[in-house]
Amino acid sequence: MRGRLLLGFVVVAVVAIVLLVIPVGFTLDARERGTTLSSLQRDSRSVSSVLSEELGDGNVARARRFARAYARSTGRQILVTGPSGTVVATRPSQSRDPEITRVLHSFRGAPTSGTVPKTAFEGAQYYVVLALHHTDTQTHPLNGVVLVVTFPETLVRRAIRGDWERLVVFALLILIVAVALGYVLSASLTRTVRRIGLAVEAIGQGHLETTAPTDTGAPELRRLAESINATAARLIRLLEVERTFVENASHQLRTPLAALQLHVENLQGGPEGPEAAAFEPVRREIARLARLVSSLLEMARIEAAPAVVASIDLAGVARERVLYWQPLADELGIDLSYEGLESLAARALEGVAEQVIDNLLSNAFDASPDGGPVRVTVSSDGRHARLHVVDAGVGLTEDERRAALGRFWRGASDADGTGLGLAIVEQLVRLSGGSVELLAADTGGVDASVAFDLATSTATSRSLR
Repeated sequence: MRGRLLLGFVVVAVVAIVLLVIPVGFTLDARERGTTLSSLQRDSRSVSSVLSEELGDGNVARARRFARAYARSTGRQILVTGPSGTVVATRPSQSRDPEITRVLHSFRGAPTSGTVPKTAFEGAQYYVVLALHHTDTQTHPLNGVVLVVTFPETLVRRAIRGDWERLVVFALLILIVAVALGYVLSASLTRTVRRIGLAVEAIGQGHLETTAPTDTGAPELRRLAESINATAARLIRLLEVERTFVENASHQLRTPLAALQLHVENLQGGPEGPEAAAFEPVRREIARLARLVSSLLEMARIEAAPAVVASIDLAGVARERVLYWQPLADELGIDLSYEGLESLAARALEGVAEQVIDNLLSNAFDASPDGGPVRVTVSSDGRHARLHVVDAGVGLTEDERRAALGRFWRGASDADGTGLGLAIVEQLVRLSGGSVELLAADTGGVDASVAFDLATSTATSRSLR
């Protein structure tokens, strides 16, 4: 975001430079050329007055001295020609230059001005041509005497180049100011946005007591932070109500369940009590309710516990849990195996990996009543540590796989379950910063796929059967 804001300031500055500085440069260019020619025309009239007086009085030497002094002080060259040839020339080569000769041949008596593209004595020139007239034309006639005043275009181009250089410096100053201003403003904006983002991330990880800063930044960002804080406060209140309800309900259910179980056992053990088989459905429901209470307490404990993520060896935990479940798998005729890496560091809550694998293996065993293979694999895709628990049961439809991660959902093979096992798995993985999804396995069953963030990139391979 900061880079985009800074780039925006630079783009605006460049557009302003293009729309402002370049037109000003061309305007100065045109003005410099027009001013030069106007000044040359004005000075030519003054020079013609002086030379007309001097030449009309026959003071040719004085006229030449004046012309040379004028040329030295202004950089302009003077040529005066008459019917008998050159009278005054501050540069002798002027009178022989083809371009000046062409201008003189085209002169018809009226003052003319313009530019000649190239001269032998000093490149392109601005020029003014006008006839000299003495005030006393009867006594001092100047018939056919013509004045040519020239000025090098290189000097004009040099002045124009100086204007452009100053404009470039001005444009660079504008760009530097824009970049500095953009850097300061973008840093101020992104600092506030970054602090709000960190607060939202902490809230998303379960640290609901975190608050976004409301004392810095633009008014819009302050209102956003206030809305986030208000939302977090409402979430805290709602979660507190939910936790309180679950805890109270669980504690309220546990005592009567224990008393009910005790009474049933006393009745079953009495001398004239019913047969034990008559109490089997009651005991089964009591056991299911007890598991439900335990699951509810577990979920309440998970929601109340702080989310402290640490580095764990996911592959090592998976191998350990496979070995732990191996005796039960052998008893049920299930081919339980581990394939994958020997060690893989992942980030998760302490003890989460064990609970997740136990719940997933329990579900896989329940989905394989007639035995069959259950495969546990751990791998890495470069960004995540991935755990797969694959069974060969009857499988689930796509809608069932999506619903199975919700609370109190039970499949056909989980009639005695609580419907909270996969919900606990999803909650534990989510609090660890990971994700879980149920996929269709190539064995026909379900592939429970869990992804944790990698802690390191090191991994070794191992297979366990």
